Amino acid sequence: MALTLAQLHANLDTIHSTISDPTLRLRFPDGREVQYRTIDELRKAKGEIEEDIREMSGATGGRVRLAQTKRGDGPTGPSQFDRW
Repeated sequence: MALTLAQLHANLDTIHSTISDPTLRLRFPDGREVQYRTIDELRKAKGEIEEDIREMSGATGGRVRLAQTKRGDGPTGPSQFDRW
């Protein structure tokens, strides 16, 4: 069963409150109860929910790529009239 965006956000809020609390047992708004073994397992579930939210909302990932150049000829680097 696919969850709605509102349900995903509610689940994410539940996971956020559980991460800040030392217990690894949580109850989702729909009544399900889950016991996680480690905090890493809980964080993995959080990442999966965030990815589902990004896919449903049409947002791109949170990663940004920056161009790197060897000569420094980026936007503030040498112009085409500069000689080496």
